[in-house]
Amino acid sequence: MKSSSLLPTSRMLKGLAFFALGTTFTCWLPALAFGQRPSAPRLFPEKTLLYVRVDDTRDLKDKLSQTSMGRLGEDPQLKPMIGTFYSTFSQLVQGMQNVVGVNLDELLSIPNGELAIALVPTKKEPVFCGLIEAGDELPALEIMVGRLEERLQSQGAEKKTKEIGKITVTMFSGGTRAAFGYFVDSGVLVFASSPDQAESLAQIWQGSGIDHKPLSDNREFTSILSRCVGTAGERPQVSFYVNPIALYRESAKQNASTLFVLGTLKSLGIEGIKGIGGSAIMAPNDFDSIIHAHLLLDTNRKGVLRAVRPKSGPTEPETWVNDQVVSYGTMNWDFAKTIKAIAEIADTFGGENFFENNVVANGSKQLGVDLRKDVFEQLEGRVSLVQLILPPKRINSQSNLFGIHIVDAQRMKTDVLPKFFEKAKTGDARWTSKLIGDSTIYWLEFANNNNTVRAPQPTFGMVGNVLMFSDSLQSIEQAISTDSSGDDLLSDSIEFKLVQDRIKSQIKDKETSIIFYQRPEESLRLFYDLANDPENVNRLEQMATNNPFFSSLVAALKSKELPPFEVIAKYLAPSGAFVTEEEDGLHYTAFSLRRE
Repeated sequence: MKSSSLLPTSRMLKGLAFFALGTTFTCWLPALAFGQRPSAPRLFPEKTLLYVRVDDTRDLKDKLSQTSMGRLGEDPQLKPMIGTFYSTFSQLVQGMQNVVGVNLDELLSIPNGELAIALVPTKKEPVFCGLIEAGDELPALEIMVGRLEERLQSQGAEKKTKEIGKITVTMFSGGTRAAFGYFVDSGVLVFASSPDQAESLAQIWQGSGIDHKPLSDNREFTSILSRCVGTAGERPQVSFYVNPIALYRESAKQNASTLFVLGTLKSLGIEGIKGIGGSAIMAPNDFDSIIHAHLLLDTNRKGVLRAVRPKSGPTEPETWVNDQVVSYGTMNWDFAKTIKAIAEIADTFGGENFFENNVVANGSKQLGVDLRKDVFEQLEGRVSLVQLILPPKRINSQSNLFGIHIVDAQRMKTDVLPKFFEKAKTGDARWTSKLIGDSTIYWLEFANNNNTVRAPQPTFGMVGNVLMFSDSLQSIEQAISTDSSGDDLLSDSIEFKLVQDRIKSQIKDKETSIIFYQRPEESLRLFYDLANDPENVNRLEQMATNNPFFSSLVAALKSKELPPFEVIAKYLAPSGAFVTEEEDGLHYTAFSLRRE
């Protein structure tokens, strides 16, 4: 058996990263060639409820090493500190060897090819299945399986074996643990949380003895994943698929009380959700990574799904957004149609005019304004979110600022907001206001007796034709200053323009309603500054009690001096994302640019 403990420490961290990612996502489906073993999409049944797959863990490790985070881990100035973190973490969790039979290095080295898990329906209840290709690391995997067998038998489970063709299936049932079955063939472990399902998988594996329709024949599955390849046809390393409605139906079919819920889901139109899936592509041409996610919907949307109303519109950053933001997102939405759809659903369940007589009337009373005329009808159709770091640097220095475009800005400014403010002030006298330029800003003042965290400061006001809400007065003050000066705008930023150009090149002739822009460098800068603060490290040490991760992090921070931030920043590039509406659903694409 090979031991991955001979590999460099940074490679171990990459292995840790790929293992976590591999158990959360899955990958693309290759065609099944004659005479070869079935890949996961051919092994698992057509009505699989949940599917997660890594096509080839070796390829994924290699691609991860080419990404910015992989290259950052190999940087000579960072490698010593990362090595300290990993070695400390390994020592703190070495007790796992007594449980699973192998150490952390050996565990991370086991997957050597395809890796997949799935939840499949049966006549009784859903069953978990999995596939692990170990290759030369099969001895380590067999040690783990042997240790599992010992535990099952010690808890009273009965062990049986059965020959299925040329394969021996080992099965456990009874005892205090759930049933389990598995077989090993050609360096691959296939398992299931049901002995019967393990037998079925063994038959499918050998291509005989069972009527089997594979997941790769599922039209929803193939439709979703066909949309999740790279823009230049790049094959994803990982991918996933889930049928949420079928998953709930199968999980709840043993409980008669859920029949009402299932009927409600149908009345709400939620059954129109056909599936959700996506993929991750690491280090494709011209990108650091690309993430896809697709929500497959019935073309005839009903109920709640009629309220999903993105629309094409402007996505250029507004004049109050500066180029120092951590992230920026803007969304164009048909609020009138969304509110109408919600009202129809409410009236369906609550009776005629229920929405108007209860939701609108009660909302108006609580806010002190006419909810329909002063709020609903004032929504122009665009909302933006800005995240920024506020000085001084604290754990919660990141602030959120929402900007809602308003139809009649003057009415909102002089009539609606003052009424809302007076209503709020009667409930809490700490509400106050002040004039900044020609904008009246309202906020709730909290006393802050803790210098380690930023006190929340709910704030709102009109800036131009935008109604702003934030958790900080300082955020809105900064937006007003940017809007007034016209300097250092995000729309003029070269980095933003690069991301914007990549979005335009990917959507081609399609229209987009939602875009996102992010500067990971600025997010990491906050944590870097906090890590260099001795007081913060001491607080982190207090949190590290009985926590291997934080204990390892504290050890790394104390043992090695952090290099200048520029060493880290040179690996980090801006990222972007966008949403397009298609006839059969919504598609989300996120990407990170590559630093050369």
